[in-house]
Amino acid sequence: MGRKNNLDKFHDVLFKDFDEMEHLLPVEQQQLKRYRAAFNMSLENPSTTDVKIRDFLMSEFGISEAQAYRDIGNIRVLLGNMQNSGKEWVRYLVNETLKEAIDKCRTAKKWKEVIMAAATLAKFNMLDKETAEQIKPQDIEPTSDPTGIIKVKKLENKEAVIQKLKDKYLNDIEDIGYEDIKEDGH
Repeated sequence: MGRKNNLDKFHDVLFKDFDEMEHLLPVEQQQLKRYRAAFNMSLENPSTTDVKIRDFLMSEFGISEAQAYRDIGNIRVLLGNMQNSGKEWVRYLVNETLKEAIDKCRTAKKWKEVIMAAATLAKFNMLDKETAEQIKPQDIEPTSDPTGIIKVKKLENKEAVIQKLKDKYLNDIEDIGYEDIKEDGH
């Protein structure tokens, strides 16, 4: 069974009781225990490094380093990267703090501070940068003129050049005789 099928199977039972998982092989149940342990470790401390999780899995479950990293990769596929969720939490916290600061400064009529906090909020959320929706693709107009793409000298008298090349190369062609091949091969 492929990795994707196994992960789909684990996704459906990841947080169920082991009593409900008699359809899993013993080796799959062990895998699921490792996934749960690593996930809980990440959940308790989102800034836990992969190395710490790897060391924990190796010592706690007696698996190889390669297997520990495979487990970590599978956990990321199943549950997402907990470190990203930690960053998202900090991002949320900063946004809310800046909004609160804007409200307090507005209430106190400290307009300079309101402007500074609003500018910080905008910069933090990268509103000063172009987004993908704002970037317009360049208009491209099809042409058969190669000088638009590459540096080619424009020919003054192209009909004469074409005729000269035809004369040069078409005159070198000579007809040769041929024989029909009969169906019996002779």
